[in-house]
Amino acid sequence: MDERPHFDSRFLVGIEQVDNEHRRLFEIAGRVHDSLGADSATAASISRAAVAELLDYTETHFASEERQMEAAAYPKLEAHRALHRDLISQAREMEIRAETGDYHMPLELNRFIYAWLVEHIMDNDKKFGEFVARVAAGRYTGED
Repeated sequence: MDERPHFDSRFLVGIEQVDNEHRRLFEIAGRVHDSLGADSATAASISRAAVAELLDYTETHFASEERQMEAAAYPKLEAHRALHRDLISQAREMEIRAETGDYHMPLELNRFIYAWLVEHIMDNDKKFGEFVARVAAGRYTGED
């Protein structure tokens, strides 16, 4: 991924708080991307800081998103929670690698964050947004 990640309308799920939190995650991904042109020691330092921020904010975002799913009685909540746990586990692995000075880490982290954001939002979070919209419009049939 050579392009700096940026949030745009493709990533809107239609739930303001979730969309705002996703914007922030894209900002963190942008800082990791920016670190790729720096010398190795600088890139590693920026990556370590970005991983720490990513983990902290991701846990906050996931908890927020899961509370909203619970409040909406989202039928796929447990499967979504499992995805969140897996992503946190992968990010923790990267945190350990960043702390041990793995100089390949910035590029891998950049790719991981971008793929996670794009895939998770497009494949999973959008489904929650669609569910909420159907429920609000009275079109939810219970077949999700």
